[in-house]
Amino acid sequence: MKPHEGKDCVDLLLDLVFYERFRRHLSPEMEYLFQGHLETCPGCRTRILDFRRLLDGQIHQRNYG
Repeated sequence: MKPHEGKDCVDLLLDLVFYERFRRHLSPEMEYLFQGHLETCPGCRTRILDFRRLLDGQIHQRNYG
């Protein structure tokens, strides 16, 4: 299964925002809004932690695998 299969549009957009945040590509305004949302949404906090672990693992594998 490809990473995008089985996801709806909202899931895909959230993953893109998380990726952009991880890469530090969000504008200061978007970062502010995103941080505000994370403070009130435990589901997104969990999701971003999972996403970060996934990306950290992929980077680790690429550098040391």
